[in-house]
Amino acid sequence: MKHFTIIALLTVFMCGCASDNPETTGIAHIQAQLPNSFGRPNQLLVISDSTLWQGAVGDTFIYYFAAPYILLPQPEPIFDIQHMTPEELAKMPGKKEFKTILFLADMKDKSSITTAQVSHDVGAVKVEEARLDKGYTTIVGQNKWARSQQLFYVIGFGEDKLAENIGKNFPPIARRVSDRDIKKIEANAYQSGNNVDLQLEMEASFGVSMKIPGSFKKILHNSTTNTVWLRSDDRDIVANILIHRRKYIDENQLTYDGIKNIRNEVGKIITTQLPDTYMQINDIDLPLFVEKKTLNDFYAIQAKGIWEMVNDFKGGAFLSNLMLDQDKNELVFVDGFLFAPGVEKKRNYMQELELILSSAEPVSGEN
Repeated sequence: MKHFTIIALLTVFMCGCASDNPETTGIAHIQAQLPNSFGRPNQLLVISDSTLWQGAVGDTFIYYFAAPYILLPQPEPIFDIQHMTPEELAKMPGKKEFKTILFLADMKDKSSITTAQVSHDVGAVKVEEARLDKGYTTIVGQNKWARSQQLFYVIGFGEDKLAENIGKNFPPIARRVSDRDIKKIEANAYQSGNNVDLQLEMEASFGVSMKIPGSFKKILHNSTTNTVWLRSDDRDIVANILIHRRKYIDENQLTYDGIKNIRNEVGKIITTQLPDTYMQINDIDLPLFVEKKTLNDFYAIQAKGIWEMVNDFKGGAFLSNLMLDQDKNELVFVDGFLFAPGVEKKRNYMQELELILSSAEPVSGEN
């Protein structure tokens, strides 16, 4: 976006601290002296004055950054937010090593400690450019207090401009945070390594290349519906994957009703110990979200929603990708769903499943 600037804070703050020794000078040496940043995926530390946070600016920030994460039966925010004032941060210096820190500053408030900190960090030139342009800007910094740290300076001249900045720049900020968090999410998803044997089997049986974590095992292969059910239950949750192939008949299959019907049909292979149970989509209590996608260069339809067991009291979140394999004139359906009763933070587990499913793609050859 136009009002989204990146600065390298190491060069701003620390270049004057380097030694004359050429082997120990420069940013690489400085960064090596910093501690590693800490924090889980989707966590934000927000620094602002208490009056700003308790007013309209804070409300605007919560409206965007703590909005419900689309996918879950119980509401969870997009980001877990912790707020601190500059005074509180000074008393708890360890918090400065947090991986993602966001400053909110009204640059008109010359008595504000946050404003003084931001002015020092980003420099008077960029602050003045923002005032003369739109009256606001967002500046991205890195590695101020820790390695692999990301900082956002969200500033505005007046609370109205600051609130406008939050709304305008929420998408790119959220995207940058998510892009940085993806490495941690991937590490969590594949902490058990890869199940290479199962990957080869899925490629041979379904013509689907997919990076499958080592904790997943094959539970059922239903040859009648050409569907396989994979499951991982070695953590707090039970994660499941469905893989299915069928002939592509017409474009109606790649619609809202099309992917809903396919998932309900495929989901019937999932049963419990109670009689006459099967899985279906519940789009009454929560809506089914469907959108067009391009996944690994394949045209696809993606669905997000919640599932439930008919004749049993079980349910949870799911995500489905329906891809068109034009070479074979077939559809490849991959689905991930969770069963996590009593687990409060389901969002991160669903992000892991979404990452796993995103690795799936049709491959050439017979299946």
